[in-house]
Amino acid sequence: MAVREAGFSAIGFHEPLDALMWASDADPTCLVADLKMPGVEGLDLVAAFCALNRHAVIVVSAFVDVRTTVDAMRLGVDDVLSKPTTMDELVRALRRGAAALASTPVREELTFTRRERQVAEMLVEGLTTKQIAQNLELSPRTVEFFRASLLRKTQSPNSAALASALTRLGFLAN
Repeated sequence: MAVREAGFSAIGFHEPLDALMWASDADPTCLVADLKMPGVEGLDLVAAFCALNRHAVIVVSAFVDVRTTVDAMRLGVDDVLSKPTTMDELVRALRRGAAALASTPVREELTFTRRERQVAEMLVEGLTTKQIAQNLELSPRTVEFFRASLLRKTQSPNSAALASALTRLGFLAN
């Protein structure tokens, strides 16, 4: 399925800074960026995109690892896809991004327990369930319980989306 066939319009740019200039004037729903581009560091461009108007940012790159994914999520990226990726995967990410914008929970409606906050902060830092359990002196199963609670409360489909949502809503320090 092509992006346009899925109901999205798409504009491509050869120069990353041209895309940034366009995005600062337009009001796009989603921005898709690679991490390796000419003339600019990928995460710097992603940070600039995330600092613009309210929209979803999706990274598609052949150079994706855990650290880069966590860094991107801290910046506010909504989804990270590894190349090669299919058009269907990209369309699903675009739909998730657009849906997240339409249903972003209001911060005042969300309340977290002390333990939920502790688990969330460590998830954003990139710690594993086992590491969080050791740090908080909890069982891994208990950590998974808190993680599931956070996912439900923020309506996030996975831990990466959870980290992005919490960072974007200002619950966690960058």
